[in-house]
Amino acid sequence: MKGYEITRELRERRTGNDQFIKWWRKENDFLDYDLIDRFTTNFRDSEEIYGFDLLDTEEMWNEVKKICGNRVTRITRDGSDYLSWQPPRPGKQRQECLFTPQSLINIFDAETKGNPVDS
Repeated sequence: MKGYEITRELRERRTGNDQFIKWWRKENDFLDYDLIDRFTTNFRDSEEIYGFDLLDTEEMWNEVKKICGNRVTRITRDGSDYLSWQPPRPGKQRQECLFTPQSLINIFDAETKGNPVDS
């Protein structure tokens, strides 16, 4: 699938809840997650992928929990959801941020160092 095909298929398949894309190459040697909007901005028409799935915020939250384990929790305070996350590097302070798609991808990218592999 080339960039223009992906863009067309995204327009056809994306619902209002879909915020993330999980995509892989034909060789199945690479798997990545991204915000759909960031993916479409950065993906070039000449690039090729084999397939993708769309994820909503709850599905991505489940992926983040799998990667982080008990170092990330979701808490509700004053009617809003927050993430409390302990970065994996020693000496780093626990961080708290709003539960948003951007926060989820930031934590996911930090945890995987931008290079996730489907295990």
